[in-house]
Amino acid sequence: MMRESLDTFISPVQRASIRASIAEARTLPRQAFTSEAFFALEQERIFNTQWLALCFAQQLPQPGCLLPLEFAGIPLLVVHGDDGKLRVFHNIVPYDGCLAVIGTPADVPSDITTPYHGWRYDLRGKLIAIPFWDGNAQGDLAALRGRCGDLVEIPSQTELGILFINLNGKADPFDVAIQPLRHILSDYRTDDLAIGQDEDGQPLIDTSENLATNWKTHYENWAINVLHEGFTHEIYAESPQIPRVNTTGEKTYVEHMDGSLMALSYRERDFAETYELDEVPFTHLGIDPEHLPEHAYIGSLFPNLHFAAFPYFIHFIIALPVSAGQTLTLRAQLYDAASAANPDYLEERLGILADFQQAGQEDGRITEAVQKARRSPAFEQQFYAPFWDRMHYNFSNQVLDVLENTDKE
Repeated sequence: MMRESLDTFISPVQRASIRASIAEARTLPRQAFTSEAFFALEQERIFNTQWLALCFAQQLPQPGCLLPLEFAGIPLLVVHGDDGKLRVFHNIVPYDGCLAVIGTPADVPSDITTPYHGWRYDLRGKLIAIPFWDGNAQGDLAALRGRCGDLVEIPSQTELGILFINLNGKADPFDVAIQPLRHILSDYRTDDLAIGQDEDGQPLIDTSENLATNWKTHYENWAINVLHEGFTHEIYAESPQIPRVNTTGEKTYVEHMDGSLMALSYRERDFAETYELDEVPFTHLGIDPEHLPEHAYIGSLFPNLHFAAFPYFIHFIIALPVSAGQTLTLRAQLYDAASAANPDYLEERLGILADFQQAGQEDGRITEAVQKARRSPAFEQQFYAPFWDRMHYNFSNQVLDVLENTDKE
């Protein structure tokens, strides 16, 4: 039945076109980007089965912080426990079916009091009180007669200051899933990073991007579409090093593809006129204190984490799919912890944030335009430029791989 369900959206002929060699291949069909029913299929087969980036750990700086949010319509609750650990729960009370937390509390509570019937939970998700549930003011947990009233926890891990979750608990071990990102950043110090602070000492996290686009359209644009840079972005259009080819038409970058991770890799010195990072005051992130990382990267870790690794900071984007046509993003730059907090570097941090906000707006305009155009019946699928689009081609096949592999289970 699951195979038939996938065939409803991607026919055998279309699958064959996606699997063809890149010179003849076609992209995923437009229904894969515009259909809410297909988005529901992705929820079941992709989002439920993979490790997902959810939020930045610094969004919950101290015990008692609560952060309700959603991933693809599923209400979740992140809790900074009294033991210092971040935990993620399904944001639903077993008894009344209501959200356990509505909105982010202004104060840091010592426990969680639910809004509908006043059930109370400790900061590790354990039920501690059910006032008046059995008619008595204090309520007796024994009245539940063995039924579990605790919040349902979701497996989670923190890496690089990012909280990851696995909704169904059946994904590959986290160390396996995160290894490609660890590997590509192996020349970077990643053990003492922090999000850059504003003038009040708060982390500079950009939550302003609410894009009218599919998560895959956003994914296709970020790192794996290399050719768009000079046409979409002001900073790249002014660079003599863009597009990324030399005078003989050879690529000046390397396509880095490692399992669930794809990135364009380049030597930082080859693009010094593009990024102009040689005068920033931050402590660089090289493993060797005497040498900057030689290579920089712009990449994505399937299915929803994007990054740009520069010698002095790493920019991360967490993409949160909302529907077939809407994606929220969380964005932040991680620096050496001392550089992140140094008030003397505030102007530089704000400048970098502004640059990425401008680039995000430029990308947002394009991805929303692509999403809108995909509603047109004129083209069911697009084709590839073999010189530039190897990573895009691999991404389309990666999505199809996960959908088909779930078919076989």
